[in-house]
Amino acid sequence: MPRKAAEGAPEPVKKTRAYHSPRRKEQANVTKARIVSAAMQLMKEKGYADMTLESIAREAGVAPQTVYAVCGSKKGVLAAILENTVEAKRYDKLRDSIPQIMTGKERVREIGHFMSKLMEDAMPVFDIIRGMSVLSPEFAEQEYDQNMMLLEKCRKSVHKMAEDGMLRPGLSEERAAELYWSITTPGLHRRLTKVLNWSAEEYAAWVSYLIGISLLDWDSPMPFLNEGPREKVELKKPAKKKQGDESEETPAVEVKPRRRAKQEG
Repeated sequence: MPRKAAEGAPEPVKKTRAYHSPRRKEQANVTKARIVSAAMQLMKEKGYADMTLESIAREAGVAPQTVYAVCGSKKGVLAAILENTVEAKRYDKLRDSIPQIMTGKERVREIGHFMSKLMEDAMPVFDIIRGMSVLSPEFAEQEYDQNMMLLEKCRKSVHKMAEDGMLRPGLSEERAAELYWSITTPGLHRRLTKVLNWSAEEYAAWVSYLIGISLLDWDSPMPFLNEGPREKVELKKPAKKKQGDESEETPAVEVKPRRRAKQEG
């Protein structure tokens, strides 16, 4: 007969084996992508204030509990959207190829092109967080997290430059990362492309130039030299917002032709 456990002795604990399923992980990623896509669509149609986790669930075709489990809150939804935008698979090939470029000038040119595409795609999310951060501590915290995430990516890029002997002599990695971050901030992209109507190519050239002269001691000439006449942009007073409208509008612009002074030399 089997022995009875001693009175008062704890029951033996059955060991459970960790279970990892690539298929289950893939399904989780697909579900998260559907939730993020649904949230982005609802924000475009209704705005952040009228978007709920329940409406996201309906749009994504999942249970509300699934949205809660994946994102936790509306702030978590924004974080997931931002992460999905910045880390999107379509950027992987370009992002991974940049550190393989072994000449400084070619590398910073590719950084300029990469930042131009990334900022254009991510700007709607950046603008929502920026506009709402002045009204809500929750969004102010989200904006801070966004900035820290971008700064960390700059640190990684700068560290690779330092390993490859590209950084300007005497410039520390942390200072170089801060300069890199300030050059690639969403605010600069917004002002140049949305307010002054710069093209994606012009923005990319300017970012590359600033990174080159600041971090790599680049001696290439400034872009736009001797380009000829350029149109003058004059800002128009933005339309008065309606009551309850918390979105931040980009000022309208009026373009008038002007002549640029002839470059010397």
